[in-house]
Amino acid sequence: MTKYIQIFIILLTLSACGQKETEKKTTENVNKKFAESEQKTESEKVEKWTDSNDNVFTEKGNEISIIPAKYNKTGKTYKVFIYNETSDDIGIIENLKIKPNEFRVFNLKDIDTLKLDNGVKFMFGETYGLEIEDKQSQVSGLGGKFLDEYKVPDEAEWAFVIVPKGQGD
Repeated sequence: MTKYIQIFIILLTLSACGQKETEKKTTENVNKKFAESEQKTESEKVEKWTDSNDNVFTEKGNEISIIPAKYNKTGKTYKVFIYNETSDDIGIIENLKIKPNEFRVFNLKDIDTLKLDNGVKFMFGETYGLEIEDKQSQVSGLGGKFLDEYKVPDEAEWAFVIVPKGQGD
């Protein structure tokens, strides 16, 4: 029995020797970690609000998440800005193309789908608003200062750039 106690004491001593000074729990360390966690929660306050379209926005620190409101198709037309930043023409229908470094503004009804010949589709989903099918990561959304840089007209409700494959959002 004393042999087992001696082995236990040796193991306990070895495990304590391997412990770093910062890992030891003292009242000072515990209070410091508690104060740090309080500071984090104060700086990462979560704010929620709903816009006029019933979209729910959640802001936590520098991150903003959007839960879109349920969308009901009505046949309304929206203006969608698309800029071609690739080196190839992007075909839409027959003779309609967006040349490199050129843009088009499309009047897209919420019951229609806009298909580009590079595989990208813009459509209004069954549940939420404008959705993009982009299997090759070729689309980037525009906002903020980029609206001015790409000269997006004020009447455009959505703005996107078609970029080389794999470089989209």
